[in-house]
Amino acid sequence: MKEELIRIEHGYFHSESGQYQFDVSIAHGECIGVYVDEHLTSGTAYLDIFKGKTVFTDGRAFCCGQRIGATGLERWIRQNAIVVDKSRFASKELTMRDFVLALVRTNHLRQRFPSTERLTSLAATDMLHRMGLNLPWSTRLIDLSMLDYYRLSIFRAWFNGYKLLVLDRLTETLRRQDLAKLMDCVQLLLRHGTAVFLFDMDEAFMFRYASRIDVIRDRRTFFRLYPEEYGPRLFELLGWEGGRGVKRFEHTAMTEGAPVLSVRDLHFPALPPMTFDIRRGEIAFLRDENYNTGRRLHECFLGDRGWTSGFFRLNGRLYQPGDLGRVIGSEIGIQIERPDRPGGVLFDNMTALDNLCTSLIPKAGQHIIRKKIVSNILSEALRWFPKEMLLQPLSSWSYPERLRFSYYRWYLLNPRLLICFFPFAGQESTHHKMIIDLLVLCAQRGMAVWIISSGIDAICEKTDNEEFLRRLHYLNK
Repeated sequence: MKEELIRIEHGYFHSESGQYQFDVSIAHGECIGVYVDEHLTSGTAYLDIFKGKTVFTDGRAFCCGQRIGATGLERWIRQNAIVVDKSRFASKELTMRDFVLALVRTNHLRQRFPSTERLTSLAATDMLHRMGLNLPWSTRLIDLSMLDYYRLSIFRAWFNGYKLLVLDRLTETLRRQDLAKLMDCVQLLLRHGTAVFLFDMDEAFMFRYASRIDVIRDRRTFFRLYPEEYGPRLFELLGWEGGRGVKRFEHTAMTEGAPVLSVRDLHFPALPPMTFDIRRGEIAFLRDENYNTGRRLHECFLGDRGWTSGFFRLNGRLYQPGDLGRVIGSEIGIQIERPDRPGGVLFDNMTALDNLCTSLIPKAGQHIIRKKIVSNILSEALRWFPKEMLLQPLSSWSYPERLRFSYYRWYLLNPRLLICFFPFAGQESTHHKMIIDLLVLCAQRGMAVWIISSGIDAICEKTDNEEFLRRLHYLNK
């Protein structure tokens, strides 16, 4: 039996979003999965334990078998735990050497005087080679691929002697072949005795690598799932089995003719030029492996940074970057990866009906009586949601229903072009079918659907929605 590293029994934690009850237990060299029902609430609070932002208020805590209090737990985590996620420093000058040596927690005794000589030692060189990280130390962090950035982060954890590594949502960022390569690096740390928490929403990934999965539901550790229970039991525990499906509407065949969106030699800084067409009823996929293209396009449509040259035509009309603001939300719909987060398309403090009216009433025009519009919107929405839900604030809805509502809003608004930024990123795989069905409904209504994501192949392999596969085409291979 492996030696216990950290254990928290009936632990109560407080964060800005409320009170949580988490039981944490992990041993040296052990890999444990953490699966949550609500990433932006329970998930963030759980991660923030290891970032020092969620405060331990009650319960029993042990480190290496010794009972400690709240202050001792906070100190131990600060000195021995590190969270690795997709966020990397934006500095253009920061090098790999800076990242490993300078950007460490200086209160840790082993890290107070990091040695450049250790960085070039035989042990460090051997570990870098085994991790497949064969780059000069002067390489800028911004120039690394996402795989090499994660590899360097894993090496940094080994080099600085961290005992607990928390990996946040690797499957959102890395391709399947890159995930396997990175997990080989993680195995090296596990063999050295480092404990690893896998914080993810891809159940197949968790089943493969985790020796146990802690299921977080309703702001507390709800169940501990062991390998002999892996499978549908996970979704049963979360209450997602047999959930409400998506209603089917009339089928509208794809049409030929002029494209809804026509892009020619569109140039953005540091990106190859884009040329493609998307027609009515099509679902077009633009692959973005490292989030650079998605970031640029997000800044273009929702920020103030447009393209430098090229042609962007929507429904035959030529647009300049400064013109897009007038058609965002009407002719162009924008669906971000989490529509209920700040800056998304939903207003949590408003009822669902008010959310629909806010976007649909201006489109209807001033000559139609507002009361009649609201009545018509409610009548249409009742085909999808119960009236009592529509009259409640969205903050009281479950996340799957909020997600479904966000797509229904676009279905009702019916923009000519619907742009979806990473619609599957961070979503539990049990939601993938719902998202695919909703995208198909939008395409069937006549929208040109543009998906920008890091990958879709694995999702296509699993889906049985033939209409989605028929309408899908790749803008880049």
